[in-house]
Amino acid sequence: MLGVLIPSGAQAGLLDRLLGERLASVEEGSYVAGDNVRFDIRHDGGTFLLHFPGDAEVFVLSPDRTSFGAKVLRYDSGETAIRVSGWGALTLYTDAQPNGLPAARTGDAPPLAPSPVSLQDVQFIAAQEAARLRHRHLRVAFTVDWSVLETSADLRATASEAMGNAALAIDKFVQDRDARKILAKRIDKVTLATGLQPSLRIEQKTLIVTFNPEHGYAGCGSSRWVLRTLSSLLGTRKKPG
Repeated sequence: MLGVLIPSGAQAGLLDRLLGERLASVEEGSYVAGDNVRFDIRHDGGTFLLHFPGDAEVFVLSPDRTSFGAKVLRYDSGETAIRVSGWGALTLYTDAQPNGLPAARTGDAPPLAPSPVSLQDVQFIAAQEAARLRHRHLRVAFTVDWSVLETSADLRATASEAMGNAALAIDKFVQDRDARKILAKRIDKVTLATGLQPSLRIEQKTLIVTFNPEHGYAGCGSSRWVLRTLSSLLGTRKKPG
């Protein structure tokens, strides 16, 4: 019996599709990496949500396929967060463990969604973040158009995420004394603005953090992205972490 010959290019394409469908799948759930690094993964359309219990921030990871059916999930700042082998094994990469930690699923993950916040909650966050920076001898005010925030619960929820991520990045940035001096000369206020996508710019000593309230977590730049972008704006080489 004569077999059907399949061109080598078509064979490769078929294999890639099979690998894409069968292998390198990322299962939702709670995981533990190494001895005690716990994290949760949830699907969010074509991206993934990563959360470390005890931390406020939820990261949005984008998939990037590599060789042999493996998949890499990257932060919005470009660093690798998770690598999934062709057979589904997960490796978590952290700043403390850059070579990676093997991870195993331990159960179902809790839902991940921005918490509802009131206008007073966002004002409290702004005051709290300003107070945290005062402990580092910096006077930086956090502001937003409060009257606009009154109009939408989704807007308040995403604004609080964007503000918290920016404040965390600034706090990490100024842990270095030289970086703190640079920031003190260039920035004395952080304000939020809405736009199509996350962005960062400095105008007259004001750091303007743009976010998209319609996209939830994906509408905010992560603290890692803010740190990297802020470092570029201020001419330093500070890396996320």
